[in-house]
Amino acid sequence: MNRDAALQATREQLEAPVWGLIEELEKSLSSLAGTPHVDISCPRAVGSVLNCALPSASLAAGLGDQDLEVTYCRNGQCNKLSGEIEIAGSTYKVSLELHLSGPRGGTTKKKHQFAKSDVAVCDIEQQPLLLEYDVEAPDRLLFFIACHLSGTGVSIARAYFKFADGVDQRMLEIHRPDALPMAAPKQAGPDEGPLGTIMKVRKPEGEKKEDGIKTNKRGDAASSS
Repeated sequence: MNRDAALQATREQLEAPVWGLIEELEKSLSSLAGTPHVDISCPRAVGSVLNCALPSASLAAGLGDQDLEVTYCRNGQCNKLSGEIEIAGSTYKVSLELHLSGPRGGTTKKKHQFAKSDVAVCDIEQQPLLLEYDVEAPDRLLFFIACHLSGTGVSIARAYFKFADGVDQRMLEIHRPDALPMAAPKQAGPDEGPLGTIMKVRKPEGEKKEDGIKTNKRGDAASSS
């Protein structure tokens, strides 16, 4: 399998639902920040809270309608997002774990729970060339949803799909769906005629006296001298 193609396909098919999940988790971050005596800058504490919030957040984001589900692995005490993606006409299972990373620090986990321990021997970040070993591929694609917390710690500034099988550290940024553009307010035109029509306002003519002299609306006011 082409790993770059796998990353691209995962982003195309899972980017929108995963950001929907992240936006629900941001609500948990906001609530956590208001909890007395909680250090919002502690990655382990924040990571634990987000992991516990995953099942409820996935329901709120409607991931079940998109054939994605959150499953709990008791032996790893970790919730995982599971589903399937299509790559070049073939269907692959995919499992994703939430992972905090970035400038504010993150959790210490290096690989997905399902990654085989012997795969790390071919970590291309450690070896200039891959050793000639026959490495058994995992039975599913394993990714981290790598999240960078914002400066305030109550939102996700950036997020990535990152391989978590121990073979390499390749990752691809995913982007928050743009908000629907607001319609520009309609400009009020003149009461008559299309926009841009120049209208002239004429003063009303005064009433004529018997001698033909016009008066203004105020009547026969004396002229100033």
